[in-house]
Amino acid sequence: LLSLAPQGAVAGFYLSDLGNSRYFKGIAADWKQSGMENLLSRELQMQAGSDSDLLGIAAGGAAVALYSDGFFVMARPSATAMKTLRKDTKGLKPRAGWLVGSDKTTLTGFSRDLVFIATPKYGQLFLQGQRGLQAPVSGDIVLWGAPPQDILKSLQLPPRTNGAARVIKRFSYALKLTAGGYTDETRVDINPAPDSTLASFFLPKDPPYDAANLPQGLAVSTGVLDFAKLASYLSTLAGEFNSKINLDLSAFGNHYASVTVQGPPPAPDGRSQDVLGHTLLYVEVKDPATAEANLLGLLQNLAAFATPQGKGGFKVLPNEGDFKTVEVGFIGKLYYKVETNRMIIATSKNALAAVNGPTWKDNPNYQKFRIRIPANTVGYSFGDNGAALSMSAAQIGGALPQTIGGQMDAKSSKELAQSLADFMGRLAKRFGSGLSYATVEGNSLVSRGFYEVRW
Repeated sequence: LLSLAPQGAVAGFYLSDLGNSRYFKGIAADWKQSGMENLLSRELQMQAGSDSDLLGIAAGGAAVALYSDGFFVMARPSATAMKTLRKDTKGLKPRAGWLVGSDKTTLTGFSRDLVFIATPKYGQLFLQGQRGLQAPVSGDIVLWGAPPQDILKSLQLPPRTNGAARVIKRFSYALKLTAGGYTDETRVDINPAPDSTLASFFLPKDPPYDAANLPQGLAVSTGVLDFAKLASYLSTLAGEFNSKINLDLSAFGNHYASVTVQGPPPAPDGRSQDVLGHTLLYVEVKDPATAEANLLGLLQNLAAFATPQGKGGFKVLPNEGDFKTVEVGFIGKLYYKVETNRMIIATSKNALAAVNGPTWKDNPNYQKFRIRIPANTVGYSFGDNGAALSMSAAQIGGALPQTIGGQMDAKSSKELAQSLADFMGRLAKRFGSGLSYATVEGNSLVSRGFYEVRW
């Protein structure tokens, strides 16, 4: 579908025919058996009438191309979506093998199983046979783009901000289905010339923390970021807009990691006292005493915004073992410990309890995936996606009705929550572990991932 679009796009998106993919048959069955298909169809029909059929416009795949002065969309709709589209398009006439209609802003054309919607310029180019767009990457789902330089120029940004806006040359994302799951790749191409400082954040050089020595949980992530340089950079950038950021992170180093752990069963009302979830944060420090003072200053400022009427709400509480405890407004309690070369922050008691638990080096799934990580990685993440989905499924039953209660009646919102929780529970049984890692390749930051799915 993408190759049918005219060339010259600055950004694009492609979605293959996932509905007929052999890999998606099991998930499609889960969707139907959970009741989600019937429930959403019923609600959409009530809310949108026949327009709900348009949700099938990309049922057989779609391609979107964005140009600096227009767009072009090619899709393979479902039969009902095609029928609705043709009914709503006026003045259809045969042109170059297509039935084409138009209004003041777009051309719409139909073949037996395809439809295109485009701004007049690119619709005309397509009908004249000027096609052949190619994406820089391939996959079942593809997204890419480049910042529009002409638009950036027209904004007349301040010098430093203008340079920052030109650092990213192009980005791309590609996902491919495989027999055992799926892989993905994200690439960000960097131009250091306009702003070498910002570019350095995308192109780190140091190796990250070794996750093998961190506590086990649902997921772990490690990376590299020069916190001191980042704080200084943000302050300079804010100055161009006559703003001031009082952020001193000079006592912190370049390494960080996080571990997400299992939380407690959800409360009957679906609410959680742990607003920040259940996470352990590890941050490298160069000056422990100053780093602690910086942290407390940040938390005190945060507490002023995390309490009704801005009345504050920062409290120092008794220690939990060798961790100090503070309360930050309605965000709740945080636990932290400052060691010689790192700071550990726990966002809940469950996270705190995991600090001295088994490490990832004793996890066989982690060890199986760890061998895929190259020596030159600058960051990586590993997680048990099935367990994370199970936890979400358990929590959503109570939380969702509260979220949508004002938009649906109580019975419908409860049905939706139950069906969604059932679907997510089914997905959890299909998903296994996943790993992603990042490397610097020249002036590009490239992330690659591998994820288990029992289709």
